[in-house]
Amino acid sequence: MTGRRLLITGGSGYLGGALTHWAAAQGYAVRATWLNNRPADCPGVHWEMADLRKGEELSALVNRVSPEVVIHTAYSQNDRSVTYDGTVLLAGACSRLDPPPFFIFVSTDLVYDGRAGGYSEADEPVPLLDYGRDKLDAEQAVRQTLPGALVVRSSLMYDLERLPGHLRFATEKVARGESCVFFADEYRSPVLVNELARAILDLAGRRQPGLLHLAGPDRVSRLWLGTHLLRAFGYPTDRVKPGSSRESGMLRPADCSLDSTQAEKILGRRFTGAVEVLKKYDE
Repeated sequence: MTGRRLLITGGSGYLGGALTHWAAAQGYAVRATWLNNRPADCPGVHWEMADLRKGEELSALVNRVSPEVVIHTAYSQNDRSVTYDGTVLLAGACSRLDPPPFFIFVSTDLVYDGRAGGYSEADEPVPLLDYGRDKLDAEQAVRQTLPGALVVRSSLMYDLERLPGHLRFATEKVARGESCVFFADEYRSPVLVNELARAILDLAGRRQPGLLHLAGPDRVSRLWLGTHLLRAFGYPTDRVKPGSSRESGMLRPADCSLDSTQAEKILGRRFTGAVEVLKKYDE
């Protein structure tokens, strides 16, 4: 992949950071975007400040970089103008290049309503949350604008070196000596962020179009995952309380676990399950 021009949006994020690291190591000429906090310099990575909501600036960036591959990870869970409108602007700018780049859009398991679990690519997405609707609308816009694009849906990401953002609320509460609640009846398919990043880059190299699920093979509860990750990062779990999504009164999908069999066949390898990674932190 030496010298291929790669643009990664959301390069300062959890997945974006892993992608920039692995892409640079593979020899890509990496341009990665940030908005609020500029990351530290990284060999082989050129950082670009970019606001997805500013179409003219975004188009100028795309034209200047002229990427051969784009991996779009940037999003906001509570701002449709970033998650949907920004994606539309980016895909449109890429479509005007000649030739357009191979475009990978990173979506979410929250496009599903969580009534069934074990979702494959053939299952119809019916999002419950605004964020899931924004992502699904963005998926459809990308595939309409760039028919050769790849949409990947993933789940909660983690590793044992960098604290994932979805755990931060719990570590802050535990550090203050407060109780924190994880739902025991909400299920996901957590995936190691470095395995996810490498899978996405492998698919970029293959220019694999369509829709794929990239997630871990184990269906685990938020309670199981939260307590095991807290122990892995050295936090006590005596103040962790089990909660019920169903009884909370909040509208949340109960089981968004994913089936990644199709992607594993294409990649020729399986994702490592959370149980295998975290079983040593059982009590």
